[in-house]
Amino acid sequence: MMFDVRNPATGEHISSLPVFSASDISAAAERAAEAAKAFENTAASVRAVRLVNAAALIRARQDALASLLTREQGKPLAEAKNEIQGAAHVFEYYASVCGSIRGDALNLPNYGYLNVIRKPVGICAAIIPWNMPAIIFAWKAGAALACGNPVLVKPSVTAPLTVQALGHALHEAGIPEDILQIITGNGDETGRALIEEPLVRHVSFTGSTAAGREVGSSAGRNLKRVHLELGGNDAFIVTKSADVKRAAAAAVRHRFYNCGQVCTSAKRILVHEDCEDIFVSAARELIERISVGDGLLGNTMGPLNNADQLRSVSDAVDRIVTHEEGTLVTGGERIDGAGCFYRPTLLRDVVADAVSEEIFGPVMSVIPFRTDDEAVSIANSTKYGLGSSVWTDRLAVAHKYADELKAGVVWVNKHLILPPEMPFGGVSESGFGRENGMDFVYEYTEAKSVLFG
Repeated sequence: MMFDVRNPATGEHISSLPVFSASDISAAAERAAEAAKAFENTAASVRAVRLVNAAALIRARQDALASLLTREQGKPLAEAKNEIQGAAHVFEYYASVCGSIRGDALNLPNYGYLNVIRKPVGICAAIIPWNMPAIIFAWKAGAALACGNPVLVKPSVTAPLTVQALGHALHEAGIPEDILQIITGNGDETGRALIEEPLVRHVSFTGSTAAGREVGSSAGRNLKRVHLELGGNDAFIVTKSADVKRAAAAAVRHRFYNCGQVCTSAKRILVHEDCEDIFVSAARELIERISVGDGLLGNTMGPLNNADQLRSVSDAVDRIVTHEEGTLVTGGERIDGAGCFYRPTLLRDVVADAVSEEIFGPVMSVIPFRTDDEAVSIANSTKYGLGSSVWTDRLAVAHKYADELKAGVVWVNKHLILPPEMPFGGVSESGFGRENGMDFVYEYTEAKSVLFG
Protein backbone atom coordinates (compact mmCIF):
# COMPACT_ATOMS: atom_id res chain seq x y z
CA MET A 1 0.00 0.00 0.00
CA MET A 2 1.31 3.44 -0.96
CA PHE A 3 0.39 7.07 -0.28
CA ASP A 4 1.03 10.16 -2.38
CA VAL A 5 2.90 13.31 -1.43
CA ARG A 6 1.69 16.46 -3.21
CA ASN A 7 2.75 20.09 -3.40
CA PRO A 8 0.11 22.13 -1.48
CA ALA A 9 0.78 25.16 -3.69
CA THR A 10 0.10 23.43 -7.01
CA GLY A 11 -1.34 19.98 -6.37
CA GLU A 12 1.68 18.50 -8.18
CA HIS A 13 2.44 14.86 -7.37
CA ILE A 14 5.95 14.70 -5.88
CA SER A 15 6.38 11.12 -4.70
CA SER A 16 4.68 7.97 -3.45
CA LEU A 17 5.84 6.17 -0.33
CA PRO A 18 4.89 2.90 1.39
CA VAL A 19 2.56 2.60 4.35
CA PHE A 20 4.42 0.55 6.96
CA SER A 21 2.32 -2.20 8.52
CA ALA A 22 2.55 -3.53 12.07
CA SER A 23 4.71 -6.41 10.85
CA ASP A 24 7.03 -3.98 9.05
CA ILE A 25 7.42 -2.00 12.26
CA SER A 26 8.08 -5.13 14.32
CA ALA A 27 10.83 -6.11 11.90
CA ALA A 28 12.34 -2.62 12.09
CA ALA A 29 12.23 -2.70 15.89
CA GLU A 30 13.93 -6.10 15.96
CA ARG A 31 16.76 -4.77 13.78
CA ALA A 32 17.10 -1.78 16.07
CA ALA A 33 17.18 -4.00 19.16
CA GLU A 34 19.95 -6.12 17.66
CA ALA A 35 22.04 -3.04 16.93
CA ALA A 36 21.30 -1.25 20.20
CA LYS A 37 24.07 -2.65 22.42
CA ALA A 38 26.84 -1.84 19.99
CA PHE A 39 25.54 1.70 19.59
CA GLU A 40 25.21 2.17 23.36
CA ASN A 41 28.85 1.14 23.72
CA THR A 42 30.02 3.55 21.03
CA ALA A 43 32.14 6.27 22.62
CA ALA A 44 30.31 9.55 23.13
CA SER A 45 33.05 11.29 21.16
CA VAL A 46 32.37 9.05 18.19
CA ARG A 47 28.64 9.77 18.30
CA ALA A 48 29.48 13.46 18.51
CA VAL A 49 31.71 13.34 15.42
CA ARG A 50 28.99 11.57 13.47
CA LEU A 51 26.42 14.20 14.40
CA VAL A 52 28.81 17.00 13.46
CA ASN A 53 29.51 15.32 10.12
CA ALA A 54 25.78 14.96 9.50
CA ALA A 55 25.31 18.67 10.18
CA ALA A 56 28.04 19.47 7.68
CA LEU A 57 26.33 17.35 5.02
CA ILE A 58 23.01 19.05 5.72
CA ARG A 59 24.57 22.50 5.39
CA ALA A 60 26.26 21.50 2.13
CA ARG A 61 22.88 20.37 0.75
CA GLN A 62 20.74 23.15 2.19
CA ASP A 63 19.55 24.51 -1.15
CA ALA A 64 18.29 21.14 -2.39
CA LEU A 65 16.81 20.26 1.00
CA ALA A 66 15.06 23.62 1.29
CA SER A 67 13.57 23.27 -2.18
CA LEU A 68 12.27 19.81 -1.27
CA LEU A 69 10.81 21.12 1.99
CA THR A 70 9.03 23.97 0.20
CA ARG A 71 7.59 21.63 -2.42
CA GLU A 72 6.09 19.20 0.09
CA GLN A 73 5.24 21.53 2.97
CA GLY A 74 4.51 24.85 1.22
CA LYS A 75 6.56 27.37 3.21
CA PRO A 76 8.55 30.05 1.34
CA LEU A 77 12.04 29.06 0.27
CA ALA A 78 13.71 31.54 2.65
CA GLU A 79 11.85 30.00 5.61
CA ALA A 80 12.72 26.49 4.40
CA LYS A 81 16.44 27.37 4.24
CA ASN A 82 16.20 28.80 7.74
CA GLU A 83 14.66 25.56 9.01
CA ILE A 84 17.30 23.38 7.32
CA GLN A 85 20.08 25.49 8.83
CA GLY A 86 18.32 25.23 12.18
CA ALA A 87 18.24 21.42 11.93
CA ALA A 88 21.98 21.37 11.26
CA HIS A 89 22.55 23.61 14.28
CA VAL A 90 20.49 21.30 16.49
CA PHE A 91 22.60 18.29 15.50
CA GLU A 92 25.72 20.34 16.27
CA TYR A 93 24.26 21.17 19.69
CA TYR A 94 23.60 17.52 20.49
CA ALA A 95 27.11 16.67 19.32
CA SER A 96 28.47 19.25 21.76
CA VAL A 97 26.74 17.67 24.76
CA CYS A 98 27.25 13.98 23.95
CA GLY A 99 30.07 13.76 26.48
CA SER A 100 28.16 15.66 29.16
CA ILE A 101 25.58 12.96 29.84
CA ARG A 102 26.74 11.96 33.28
CA GLY A 103 25.24 10.56 36.42
CA ASP A 104 26.22 11.31 40.00
CA ALA A 105 28.36 9.96 42.84
CA LEU A 106 27.70 10.36 46.56
CA ASN A 107 29.33 9.12 49.75
CA LEU A 108 26.48 8.15 52.09
CA PRO A 109 27.79 7.56 55.63
CA ASN A 110 26.43 4.37 57.17
CA TYR A 111 25.21 3.24 53.73
CA GLY A 112 28.14 3.23 51.33
CA TYR A 113 29.07 4.84 48.02
CA LEU A 114 26.25 5.59 45.66
CA ASN A 115 26.75 5.84 41.92
CA VAL A 116 23.83 6.97 39.78
CA ILE A 117 24.50 6.20 36.14
CA ARG A 118 22.48 7.09 33.08
CA LYS A 119 21.60 4.33 30.64
CA PRO A 120 19.80 4.66 27.29
CA VAL A 121 16.05 4.30 27.68
CA GLY A 122 15.80 1.89 24.71
CA ILE A 123 14.18 2.07 21.30
CA CYS A 124 12.54 5.46 20.83
CA ALA A 125 9.63 6.35 18.56
CA ALA A 126 9.61 9.90 17.20
CA ILE A 127 6.39 11.10 15.57
CA ILE A 128 6.96 14.25 13.52
CA PRO A 129 4.32 16.80 12.42
CA TRP A 130 4.11 18.40 8.98
CA ASN A 131 4.51 22.03 9.99
CA MET A 132 8.22 22.07 10.99
CA PRO A 133 9.40 18.59 10.00
CA ALA A 134 13.14 19.23 9.68
CA ILE A 135 13.71 21.04 12.95
CA ILE A 136 11.45 18.76 15.01
CA PHE A 137 13.12 15.69 13.49
CA ALA A 138 16.46 17.11 14.62
CA TRP A 139 15.15 17.78 18.13
CA LYS A 140 13.88 14.24 18.62
CA ALA A 141 16.40 12.17 16.68
CA GLY A 142 19.36 14.24 17.89
CA ALA A 143 18.41 13.78 21.54
CA ALA A 144 17.77 10.04 21.21
CA LEU A 145 21.02 9.42 19.34
CA ALA A 146 23.13 11.57 21.67
CA CYS A 147 21.97 9.39 24.58
CA GLY A 148 22.80 6.17 22.73
CA ASN A 149 19.26 5.11 21.76
CA PRO A 150 17.96 3.65 18.50
CA VAL A 151 15.13 5.73 17.05
CA LEU A 152 12.26 4.91 14.70
CA VAL A 153 10.99 8.11 13.09
CA LYS A 154 7.53 8.51 11.59
CA PRO A 155 7.08 11.76 9.65
CA SER A 156 3.72 13.11 8.54
CA VAL A 157 2.19 11.76 5.34
CA THR A 158 2.09 15.30 3.93
CA ALA A 159 5.75 16.15 4.62
CA PRO A 160 7.89 12.99 4.84
CA LEU A 161 10.49 13.58 2.13
CA THR A 162 12.74 16.09 3.86
CA VAL A 163 12.88 13.88 6.94
CA GLN A 164 13.93 10.98 4.74
CA ALA A 165 16.65 13.10 3.15
CA LEU A 166 17.95 14.23 6.55
CA GLY A 167 17.97 10.61 7.66
CA HIS A 168 20.13 9.71 4.66
CA ALA A 169 22.60 12.42 5.66
CA LEU A 170 22.86 10.95 9.17
CA HIS A 171 23.47 7.50 7.69
CA GLU A 172 26.20 8.85 5.42
CA ALA A 173 27.79 10.48 8.47
CA GLY A 174 28.06 7.12 10.23
CA ILE A 175 24.82 6.62 12.17
CA PRO A 176 23.96 2.94 11.52
CA GLU A 177 20.88 2.39 9.37
CA ASP A 178 19.34 0.02 11.92
CA ILE A 179 19.79 2.63 14.66
CA LEU A 180 17.95 5.37 12.76
CA GLN A 181 15.03 4.18 10.64
CA ILE A 182 12.41 6.28 8.87
CA ILE A 183 8.94 4.71 9.10
CA THR A 184 6.38 6.10 6.65
CA GLY A 185 2.61 5.87 6.78
CA ASN A 186 -0.50 7.34 8.33
CA GLY A 187 -1.32 7.84 11.96
CA ASP A 188 -4.21 5.41 12.23
CA GLU A 189 -2.29 2.39 11.01
CA THR A 190 1.44 3.09 11.08
CA GLY A 191 1.51 5.52 13.98
CA ARG A 192 -0.67 3.35 16.18
CA ALA A 193 1.41 0.24 15.43
CA LEU A 194 4.62 2.13 16.20
CA ILE A 195 3.33 3.29 19.58
CA GLU A 196 2.04 -0.19 20.45
CA GLU A 197 5.18 -2.04 19.31
CA PRO A 198 6.43 -3.88 22.46
CA LEU A 199 10.12 -3.19 21.76
CA VAL A 200 9.54 0.58 21.67
CA ARG A 201 10.15 1.99 25.16
CA HIS A 202 9.86 5.75 24.60
CA VAL A 203 7.41 7.77 22.49
CA SER A 204 7.92 11.43 21.60
CA PHE A 205 4.98 13.01 19.81
CA THR A 206 4.40 16.51 18.45
CA GLY A 207 0.90 17.26 17.18
CA SER A 208 -2.61 18.22 18.19
CA THR A 209 -3.94 17.90 21.71
CA ALA A 210 -6.65 15.50 20.53
CA ALA A 211 -4.11 13.19 18.91
CA GLY A 212 -1.83 13.57 21.92
CA ARG A 213 -4.53 12.19 24.19
CA GLU A 214 -4.67 9.04 22.08
CA VAL A 215 -0.89 8.71 21.99
CA GLY A 216 -0.60 9.22 25.74
CA SER A 217 -3.37 6.75 26.45
CA SER A 218 -1.83 4.07 24.26
CA ALA A 219 1.67 4.61 25.62
CA GLY A 220 0.34 4.53 29.18
CA ARG A 221 -1.49 1.25 28.67
CA ASN A 222 1.79 -0.27 27.50
CA LEU A 223 3.87 1.37 30.28
CA LYS A 224 6.05 3.34 27.88
CA ARG A 225 7.68 6.62 28.69
CA VAL A 226 5.97 9.39 26.70
CA HIS A 227 6.75 13.00 25.81
CA LEU A 228 3.97 15.14 24.33
CA GLU A 229 4.34 18.56 22.68
CA LEU A 230 0.81 19.51 21.74
CA GLY A 231 -1.27 22.48 20.67
CA GLY A 232 -0.67 26.07 21.68
CA ASN A 233 -2.62 29.31 21.69
CA ASP A 234 0.17 31.73 22.48
CA ALA A 235 -0.60 35.15 23.89
CA PHE A 236 1.46 38.05 22.53
CA ILE A 237 0.93 40.84 25.06
CA VAL A 238 1.60 44.46 24.12
CA THR A 239 1.58 46.54 27.30
CA LYS A 240 1.10 50.30 27.56
CA SER A 241 4.87 50.70 28.07
CA ALA A 242 5.82 48.83 24.87
CA ASP A 243 7.30 50.19 21.67
CA VAL A 244 4.02 49.59 19.86
CA LYS A 245 5.25 49.78 16.27
CA ARG A 246 8.15 47.46 17.03
CA ALA A 247 5.73 45.05 18.69
CA ALA A 248 3.39 45.22 15.68
CA ALA A 249 6.22 44.35 13.29
CA ALA A 250 7.23 41.42 15.49
CA ALA A 251 3.63 40.22 15.78
CA VAL A 252 3.21 40.17 12.00
CA ARG A 253 6.54 38.40 11.55
CA HIS A 254 5.77 35.75 14.15
CA ARG A 255 2.11 35.27 13.28
CA PHE A 256 2.44 34.78 9.54
CA TYR A 257 5.71 32.82 9.57
CA ASN A 258 5.03 29.43 7.98
CA CYS A 259 1.50 30.66 7.12
CA GLY A 260 0.73 30.78 10.83
CA GLN A 261 1.23 27.02 11.15
CA VAL A 262 3.50 26.99 14.21
CA CYS A 263 2.46 25.77 17.67
CA THR A 264 4.17 28.75 19.33
CA SER A 265 3.27 31.44 16.79
CA ALA A 266 1.73 34.69 18.07
CA LYS A 267 -1.94 33.70 17.89
CA ARG A 268 -3.82 35.86 20.41
CA ILE A 269 -2.53 39.45 20.28
CA LEU A 270 -3.46 41.19 23.53
CA VAL A 271 -2.99 44.97 23.15
CA HIS A 272 -3.60 47.65 25.76
CA GLU A 273 -6.73 49.56 24.72
CA ASP A 274 -4.82 52.86 24.56
CA CYS A 275 -2.47 51.37 21.95
CA GLU A 276 -4.88 49.31 19.86
CA ASP A 277 -5.45 51.85 17.05
CA ILE A 278 -1.73 52.45 16.56
CA PHE A 279 -1.01 48.71 16.67
CA VAL A 280 -3.77 47.77 14.22
CA SER A 281 -2.77 50.48 11.75
CA ALA A 282 0.88 49.42 11.79
CA ALA A 283 0.03 45.74 11.56
CA ARG A 284 -2.43 46.23 8.69
CA GLU A 285 0.15 48.09 6.61
CA LEU A 286 2.65 45.25 7.02
CA ILE A 287 0.12 42.45 6.49
CA GLU A 288 -1.09 43.94 3.22
CA ARG A 289 2.49 43.85 1.91
CA ILE A 290 2.69 40.06 2.30
CA SER A 291 2.80 38.33 -1.07
CA VAL A 292 0.98 35.00 -1.11
CA GLY A 293 1.78 32.22 -3.56
CA ASP A 294 4.08 29.34 -4.42
CA GLY A 295 6.98 29.40 -1.96
CA LEU A 296 9.46 28.57 -4.73
CA LEU A 297 8.62 31.79 -6.60
CA GLY A 298 9.81 34.40 -4.10
CA ASN A 299 6.54 34.89 -2.23
CA THR A 300 6.68 35.73 1.46
CA MET A 301 3.81 33.42 2.50
CA GLY A 302 2.93 30.06 1.03
CA PRO A 303 -0.21 27.92 1.22
CA LEU A 304 -1.70 26.09 4.14
CA ASN A 305 -0.36 22.58 4.11
CA ASN A 306 -3.59 20.78 3.27
CA ALA A 307 -7.27 21.23 2.44
CA ASP A 308 -8.41 20.37 5.98
CA GLN A 309 -6.30 23.22 7.38
CA LEU A 310 -7.69 25.63 4.80
CA ARG A 311 -11.26 24.70 5.67
CA SER A 312 -10.61 24.96 9.43
CA VAL A 313 -9.09 28.44 9.17
CA SER A 314 -11.80 29.72 6.84
CA ASP A 315 -14.56 28.39 9.09
CA ALA A 316 -13.00 29.99 12.18
CA VAL A 317 -12.83 33.44 10.60
CA ASP A 318 -16.35 33.18 9.18
CA ARG A 319 -17.70 32.22 12.60
CA ILE A 320 -16.04 35.17 14.38
CA VAL A 321 -17.21 37.71 11.81
CA THR A 322 -20.74 36.29 11.48
CA HIS A 323 -21.25 36.22 15.25
CA GLU A 324 -19.83 39.76 15.56
CA GLU A 325 -17.13 38.54 17.94
CA GLY A 326 -14.50 40.58 16.11
CA THR A 327 -14.14 43.11 13.30
CA LEU A 328 -12.47 42.15 10.03
CA VAL A 329 -9.75 44.66 9.12
CA THR A 330 -8.15 42.92 6.15
CA GLY A 331 -8.09 39.50 4.48
CA GLY A 332 -10.67 36.95 5.55
CA GLU A 333 -11.03 35.00 2.32
CA ARG A 334 -9.67 32.11 0.34
CA ILE A 335 -7.61 32.84 -2.75
CA ASP A 336 -9.00 31.26 -5.91
CA GLY A 337 -6.96 28.84 -7.98
CA ALA A 338 -4.86 25.78 -7.36
CA GLY A 339 -3.39 25.33 -3.93
CA CYS A 340 -4.53 25.82 -0.33
CA PHE A 341 -4.16 29.60 -0.14
CA TYR A 342 -5.83 31.94 2.36
CA ARG A 343 -5.36 35.69 2.47
CA PRO A 344 -3.44 37.01 5.52
CA THR A 345 -6.13 38.14 7.93
CA LEU A 346 -6.35 40.75 10.68
CA LEU A 347 -9.25 40.87 13.16
CA ARG A 348 -9.57 43.54 15.84
CA ASP A 349 -11.71 43.97 18.98
CA VAL A 350 -11.93 40.21 19.20
CA VAL A 351 -13.85 38.68 22.11
CA ALA A 352 -11.35 36.57 24.03
CA ASP A 353 -13.64 33.54 24.26
CA ALA A 354 -14.03 33.52 20.46
CA VAL A 355 -10.39 32.47 20.07
CA SER A 356 -10.08 30.14 23.04
CA GLU A 357 -9.35 27.38 20.50
CA GLU A 358 -6.17 27.56 18.44
CA ILE A 359 -6.47 28.93 14.88
CA PHE A 360 -3.62 27.17 13.06
CA GLY A 361 -3.22 29.51 10.13
CA PRO A 362 -2.66 33.10 8.91
CA VAL A 363 -5.11 34.91 11.20
CA MET A 364 -4.11 37.64 13.68
CA SER A 365 -6.71 38.24 16.40
CA VAL A 366 -6.26 41.49 18.35
CA ILE A 367 -7.86 41.48 21.82
CA PRO A 368 -7.90 44.79 23.77
CA PHE A 369 -7.30 44.87 27.55
CA ARG A 370 -7.33 47.57 30.26
CA THR A 371 -4.99 46.34 33.01
CA ASP A 372 -2.07 43.96 33.36
CA ASP A 373 -4.13 41.71 35.62
CA GLU A 374 -6.82 41.50 32.93
CA ALA A 375 -4.21 40.63 30.31
CA VAL A 376 -2.79 37.85 32.48
CA SER A 377 -6.31 36.52 33.07
CA ILE A 378 -7.08 36.47 29.33
CA ALA A 379 -3.72 34.91 28.48
CA ASN A 380 -4.28 32.13 31.02
CA SER A 381 -7.93 31.57 30.10
CA THR A 382 -7.41 28.81 27.52
CA LYS A 383 -6.63 25.15 28.11
CA TYR A 384 -3.21 25.59 26.49
CA GLY A 385 0.10 26.61 28.04
CA LEU A 386 2.88 26.38 25.47
CA GLY A 387 4.34 29.86 25.05
CA SER A 388 3.59 33.55 25.64
CA SER A 389 5.41 36.83 25.21
CA VAL A 390 5.23 40.24 26.83
CA TRP A 391 6.33 43.50 25.26
CA THR A 392 7.37 46.26 27.69
CA ASP A 393 10.27 48.57 28.55
CA ARG A 394 9.69 48.12 32.30
CA LEU A 395 11.54 45.36 34.12
CA ALA A 396 8.97 45.09 36.92
CA VAL A 397 6.19 44.57 34.36
CA ALA A 398 8.24 41.89 32.59
CA HIS A 399 8.82 40.08 35.89
CA LYS A 400 5.11 40.17 36.73
CA TYR A 401 4.11 38.54 33.47
CA ALA A 402 6.98 36.03 33.54
CA ASP A 403 5.86 34.93 37.00
CA GLU A 404 2.11 34.82 36.37
CA LEU A 405 1.75 33.51 32.82
CA LYS A 406 0.95 29.79 32.72
CA ALA A 407 3.22 28.67 29.92
CA GLY A 408 6.27 26.51 29.39
CA VAL A 409 8.07 29.40 27.67
CA VAL A 410 7.78 33.15 28.27
CA TRP A 411 9.60 35.59 26.00
CA VAL A 412 10.24 39.25 26.83
CA ASN A 413 10.37 41.61 23.84
CA LYS A 414 10.72 38.67 21.45
CA HIS A 415 8.72 35.66 20.36
CA LEU A 416 9.18 32.28 18.66
CA ILE A 417 12.93 32.10 19.32
CA LEU A 418 13.94 28.56 20.35
CA PRO A 419 17.69 27.97 20.51
CA PRO A 420 18.57 24.31 21.14
CA GLU A 421 20.12 25.22 24.51
CA MET A 422 16.66 26.27 25.77
CA PRO A 423 14.29 23.66 27.28
CA PHE A 424 11.03 23.72 25.33
CA GLY A 425 7.64 22.25 26.17
CA GLY A 426 4.21 23.06 27.52
CA VAL A 427 1.95 22.82 30.53
CA SER A 428 -1.72 21.92 30.87
CA GLU A 429 -3.15 20.63 27.56
CA SER A 430 -0.05 21.71 25.66
CA GLY A 431 1.58 18.53 26.91
CA PHE A 432 4.45 17.57 29.17
CA GLY A 433 8.15 16.82 29.00
CA ARG A 434 10.86 18.99 27.51
CA GLU A 435 12.95 19.01 24.36
CA ASN A 436 16.37 20.65 24.06
CA GLY A 437 18.50 22.13 26.81
CA MET A 438 20.06 19.54 29.10
CA ASP A 439 16.57 18.42 30.13
CA PHE A 440 16.60 16.04 27.17
CA VAL A 441 18.89 13.76 29.22
CA TYR A 442 16.01 12.99 31.58
CA GLU A 443 13.71 12.19 28.67
CA TYR A 444 16.02 9.78 26.86
CA THR A 445 17.87 7.98 29.67
CA GLU A 446 17.03 5.84 32.67
CA ALA A 447 18.73 6.39 36.03
CA LYS A 448 20.36 3.29 37.53
CA SER A 449 21.45 3.46 41.19
CA VAL A 450 24.44 1.34 42.26
CA LEU A 451 25.22 1.26 46.01
CA PHE A 452 28.66 -0.02 47.07
CA GLY A 453 29.06 -1.38 50.58
